[in-house]
Amino acid sequence: MLNMLQMAFEADGLSKEFRTFLAGTNYIFTTVFICEASLKIVAFGDTYLDNAWNKFDFFVVVSSIFDIIMENAGSSMEFLTVAP
Repeated sequence: MLNMLQMAFEADGLSKEFRTFLAGTNYIFTTVFICEASLKIVAFGDTYLDNAWNKFDFFVVVSSIFDIIMENAGSSMEFLTVAP
C-alpha cells in the first residue's frame, strides 16, 4: 500500500517528514485491515472466502503485509525496485 501511495505522491524533493508520514499511515491502515479481516474470519469461519468482497479484502491484507516485508527487506531486494 505504501508503494501505491508513494507512486501517487512521488515527486522530486519530497520531504523526509512526508515520507515518514506515508510509512506511518501504511502501518496504521495495514493494522486496521488485518484486524478487520481477522474478525471477519472468526465471525464467518469457513464461509469467509465465499464472498468476492472478502476475497478482495483478504488479497489487500496479504498484499499489504507483503509490501511491509519487502520494504523492510532492505538492500537485499534492490532488484525489485521500480521507482523513477
